[in-house]
Amino acid sequence: MQPLSETQDTTPPAPITLAAPAFDEEKLLIYRELYYDGFSSIIAARDLTTGAAVAVKKVEYRFFTHAPFPIRWLQRRYSRKVRQQTARIRTLSHNSLLKLIEFVVEPKRIVVVTEMCMFGDLFNWMLQQPQLRVRDLCLIIQYIYQVLRYLHSQNFVHGNLTPTHILFQAMSPQSVTIMPDLSIRKELAYITANPPLVIDSWAPEYIRSFVSMREERKTSGKGYVESNEDQMEDELMQPTKAMDVWGVGCIAHIALTGKPPYPVGSLEEVLSIIDQTGGQLKNPMISTFSDSVQKQLRDSLALAPEDRPNAEQFSELYWFDDDQTRSDKRNILLTIEYDLMHTCRRYRTQGRQVFDNVFVGQTDEDDGS
Repeated sequence: MQPLSETQDTTPPAPITLAAPAFDEEKLLIYRELYYDGFSSIIAARDLTTGAAVAVKKVEYRFFTHAPFPIRWLQRRYSRKVRQQTARIRTLSHNSLLKLIEFVVEPKRIVVVTEMCMFGDLFNWMLQQPQLRVRDLCLIIQYIYQVLRYLHSQNFVHGNLTPTHILFQAMSPQSVTIMPDLSIRKELAYITANPPLVIDSWAPEYIRSFVSMREERKTSGKGYVESNEDQMEDELMQPTKAMDVWGVGCIAHIALTGKPPYPVGSLEEVLSIIDQTGGQLKNPMISTFSDSVQKQLRDSLALAPEDRPNAEQFSELYWFDDDQTRSDKRNILLTIEYDLMHTCRRYRTQGRQVFDNVFVGQTDEDDGS
């Protein structure tokens, strides 16, 4: 396997445009809508000014007008997140990191333009494969660790690695590209202290911190919070490099078995299963893989963050270069396809259910406009 170079781009990245607060829709030749979840959408288009194929994400705040908190809180938090991510990514140069081309902050929405990855996310890529070998999936995981090694060496923590953040430029496993965290759901989760519908990639230590934050708010009667005056809470909820490793472990588990390691619906259920099983991975597919592949999964999903090898260690291990994995010619999509499609559906529909999660105890507070 050829490692991904950490110095692929010898030319500096194109400057990110901090545009005026009005996105120019006329410059786009729209191909089709890729995703819609009720308050945000992603469209495939061509930028007529550059000729580049782009993906355009639009987050519409008007759908949150009747949220039980001032909508300006969400606007400020999400705008700050996009600005910070953009500024940080401008300093990085890696071919397998999705390029952010432009973002526009408007009064009622945010528009983010990125390069287009024609073969979609991990779910799209896997379900398009005529033959899906174990070694191909292991290659993808190894490439993710190589990108993560670079990011962590630059003190950049992703913080929200999921299968939908793993994109592909081509049918080859080597075309893997990581999308930065541009999700609005984490900001909603912080404001409301309600977790998103899908929490597969949340590491145990993050779940415990979130539960602690939620209980503290209930006790203090804080309700909805834009940003906490208590610096300790903000620090407690910050993602870590070890959480990124857990995220990759979760992605690997989904890719190899079709299911997340703990396929349950609530934070309490995840913690209960972890306490009952001691973190043992129970999916029967795992026993069909080589010992080294099984060890990689267990290590990346170790319950204690200090027990997880870091991205650099994982990226240097050839944990799938064993006789059993090399000779494994199974098309495992035939075995895991049903579970994979069910997991994919959970990710695809979580945005459409977010209103049920956010508008609990709905009030007609000021919408902040």
